[in-house]
Amino acid sequence: MHLSRIGSQVIELGSNATTLMSEGSQHLSAQNFDAAKSCFLNAIEIDANESEAYFFLSWIAHNEKQVQVACEYLKKANAIQPFNKKYLSGLANVYSQLGEFQKAIELYQGYLRMDSSQAEIYFQYANTLIQIKELGLAFEAFQKAISLDPKHLAYYMAFGQLLYHINQYRDAQKVYLSALSRGLKSEGLYQNIAKLHADFGELEEAKNILVEACSTYPENLAFIYRLSALDSQVLSPSLLNKLNSLSDAQLSPDNQFYRYWLLSSFCKNEPSEEMAYLQKAHAIFKDITSFAFEKDLYLKSLTKLDLPPIQNLETLQNDDTKTLEPIFIIGVPRCGSTLIENIIYSGSEQIVKGEETGVLFNAVITKLAKNTQENTNQDFWVDIRGHAKALYQGANLLQENTRFTDKSLENIFLVEIILSLYPKAKIIYCDRHPLASVVSILKNNMVTLPWAHDVNNILEYVDNCLTAIAKWTELYPESIYRITYENLVTEPEVESKKLMAFCGLKWSESCLTFHKNKDLMNKTASHIQVRDKINQSALNTYQKYAPYFREYTLQYPWLKIE
Repeated sequence: MHLSRIGSQVIELGSNATTLMSEGSQHLSAQNFDAAKSCFLNAIEIDANESEAYFFLSWIAHNEKQVQVACEYLKKANAIQPFNKKYLSGLANVYSQLGEFQKAIELYQGYLRMDSSQAEIYFQYANTLIQIKELGLAFEAFQKAISLDPKHLAYYMAFGQLLYHINQYRDAQKVYLSALSRGLKSEGLYQNIAKLHADFGELEEAKNILVEACSTYPENLAFIYRLSALDSQVLSPSLLNKLNSLSDAQLSPDNQFYRYWLLSSFCKNEPSEEMAYLQKAHAIFKDITSFAFEKDLYLKSLTKLDLPPIQNLETLQNDDTKTLEPIFIIGVPRCGSTLIENIIYSGSEQIVKGEETGVLFNAVITKLAKNTQENTNQDFWVDIRGHAKALYQGANLLQENTRFTDKSLENIFLVEIILSLYPKAKIIYCDRHPLASVVSILKNNMVTLPWAHDVNNILEYVDNCLTAIAKWTELYPESIYRITYENLVTEPEVESKKLMAFCGLKWSESCLTFHKNKDLMNKTASHIQVRDKINQSALNTYQKYAPYFREYTLQYPWLKIE
């Protein structure tokens, strides 16, 4: 009889590994990991080719955060059965966790050379290729996965997300519509299709999709919420009765948010009640949402960046940055920046539209998160420059013989960085009455911004913006052009001509007719408004909300309406 001891436990080994594998699996199900590990190790002693034992041992090691150990076990399992998809996927995933993406890719490629019929492997291969920016190969792999298994919605969703991320919006739209045409459905698919239709100004198509979604998922108030922004007729007495009949206890947190937001839409003539509903909606959204960054990053860190001095400006401004003439549009959110970008984009000269790319923000935050010892020399700035270039390239903005816009509003805190990296940059500050922006932020759910869901945080952020622009205009008066939203919508031709002249661009009538451009893409909260010609409809609507903010005017005098 063969005995083995693990700790205080003695295991009797039979003549084959089958019993041990069965017992190990039972221990694993019961989360008795030490006992399971003992069974699998002893099974290997009897049969060194027991690949499943290696796989289970890798699972236990991975669960114990021993990723390298898990990798070694998976390599043994995969060597025994190189065409076992479970082993291949596990090993490739561990390689990716270890940052060894090329090894994972080579693993997939070797498998696909022998068996090119597995859609799941092509899909995993595509996702790994994205990690090393091999987007062309990733496209091909996604397409192959879809052709092999056209009924698997996850393939379309991941492919569409990638295309959207690199600003290939039409292609993303085609991928999502292709999925729908094959009878595939999900709430996320409907949301993505509706958003892209709306972003392209295809409002009837967006409405039709949302109506279908409301019918398919009647319990999901998100679709009614989105549809109401496109068709006010949705806000009917029957909808109000339905909303009033519901209680928070009956609804998921998501639907609680949508209920309060929809209720606010019925209070247009009662500003205080409307604001109260919006505040409830924002509070719920803040509690149920995971943001990429904490609010203090925006409210505290951005206002007092501790950046090392530039030791050699000439070295920093290499040929790449010296020749670039990007156009940065900054301001408080909901200040009219989208309108300004569309005027610039719609002129006669070719401009690549960057929208809200967040390039410099991400470059700075990424660099500051690294070893602080690196932050004391020229390498800091060289790294920022390189990181920014890579991000702009990834967003398809660095195209030959063209200029691009960057409408990342956080850049209002990064003006000094902009001018250090890009001496020929044009910076445009969109100036709108701050209360108008505050009200609009509350009435438009800014889903990625952690500070935009509480009145006190919003006011603090806006105050920080106003302080920042006052500092920059004093330091760099020749580099920043201030355009007033109220003047722009009142005298669009006069103001747009001055704007284009500052940018060094030719003015044409097309600057004011961007709303007719069917291929104009706008993915911000302004995607519906920009489909109208420039008008004064939103000029003074914020004023009726002034009494709601009266208690804050002592702390923030700029809230007052003169």
